[in-house]
Amino acid sequence: MSMPILHVLSEGEVDRIHSASLGILNDVGIEIHHDWVLRELEEAGALVDYPKRMVKIPPSLVQESVKKAPKLPTLAGRSRENDVRIEPGKTYTRSASGAIYMIDSQTGKRRDATTVDVENFTKLQDALQNISFCGGSPYPSDTHPALRDIHQMRTMLESTMKHIRFQPLSGRNLDFIVKLASAVAGSEEELEKRPIISCIAAPSSPLRYSTEQIEVMIGCGRHGLPVMLGSTPTVGATGPVTLAGSLALQNAEILAGVVLCQVITPGAPLSYGPRMPTMDMRTGLSSWGAVEFGLAAAASVQIGQLYGIEIDAYGPTSDAKALDEQAAIEKTFNAVLPALAGAHVINGAGVLESILTVSFEQLVIDNEMLGMMFRMLRGIEISQATLADDVIRRVGAGGNFLADVHTLEHFRAEHFIPEVFDRKTRMMWERAGNKDVVSASRELAQRLLREHQAVPLDKNVLREMDLIVVNAKKELVKSPN
Repeated sequence: MSMPILHVLSEGEVDRIHSASLGILNDVGIEIHHDWVLRELEEAGALVDYPKRMVKIPPSLVQESVKKAPKLPTLAGRSRENDVRIEPGKTYTRSASGAIYMIDSQTGKRRDATTVDVENFTKLQDALQNISFCGGSPYPSDTHPALRDIHQMRTMLESTMKHIRFQPLSGRNLDFIVKLASAVAGSEEELEKRPIISCIAAPSSPLRYSTEQIEVMIGCGRHGLPVMLGSTPTVGATGPVTLAGSLALQNAEILAGVVLCQVITPGAPLSYGPRMPTMDMRTGLSSWGAVEFGLAAAASVQIGQLYGIEIDAYGPTSDAKALDEQAAIEKTFNAVLPALAGAHVINGAGVLESILTVSFEQLVIDNEMLGMMFRMLRGIEISQATLADDVIRRVGAGGNFLADVHTLEHFRAEHFIPEVFDRKTRMMWERAGNKDVVSASRELAQRLLREHQAVPLDKNVLREMDLIVVNAKKELVKSPN
């Protein structure tokens, strides 16, 4: 049972992009806004122009840093049953991180997301079988802007048993979030042994790492947290208009992040996080639903496989504003292409509107689509039991396989059985209320929100978490003059 892997690039083309990326880092360099890290990079062998904050990284330092990076991590859940063990040939899924809006289930209108939305969106991620672990979405607008990631994670840690991958606003905010996660894990030592959270750090394309993002990388190294390096050049704007050019730039930015992390903390666990939206030249907007997005994601997976680290690729993304045919088509293309290429993680479940917006119903629909994707990736098993030659002989010409015990033994494993996608006759569908997939998904979401709950945290842990949030507010929220 072996699915063919999608190759959109030849081995020679992958090598050319890798070589181009090394050339970019060696000849152009990367802009680094952190004095201490500039000194550490120079000591490691990079050529540093301090006035311009430009760092030229030789290929030897890149290769040395890639070797130091641990290859495939385990993303721990609150319980071991929810651990995600990143392994070759296995694909997992999560929601996106960083959305700020919510499609209201009652009105169908977009509005600012709230803390209650964070709780419920997390509960749904926890409940849905085809969402392997959680993405940090949405940010709650009913909290202070300087604390939104902290409030988000306070709520998420209570609402799921699964691992959480999120994007902290700063290194100092990350310190408080680590305290929250340590309270849940039992101690900072236990969190380092079994990280129940992982972070996202992102360069600013082209070729720039800000102070805030470097501080996040430093914090992740200090606390032993995996960090996903999420390069996002917009093709035709902050990256070359050609896919090959932007692939080379994106790869250079991620490799620079690998060097940064390994110079800061040798052995720091990493994830390769490619994202390449395209500029729509008619509007000037970034498109996260373009077919080129999925094509570039598949190519990026091939490139990332050179380095042997976890690959977390965006998948079911869309520019659609509604739960409609555009969303379905864009999400399916963009999920399946990197999955067939062999991505370890496909993220983006539940998002719309170029990852700005999340929806309970969309998360349920994407869960169904991802279940179909998982079934596709399993391929077709060829064995004595599945070839069923003895069954065919037993049933014979003109017989009925439905009543045979072989059917009962195999149908659940062999066939994907949808929960919200409809397969009834029209008459049965009409008698059940003429529900389209959005209505069916809304009903399932509301039922899961009523019935599902993560294992409650101890009251003392909750009090400790609340105190951490209070202390964060005292430090991070400046009083008006």
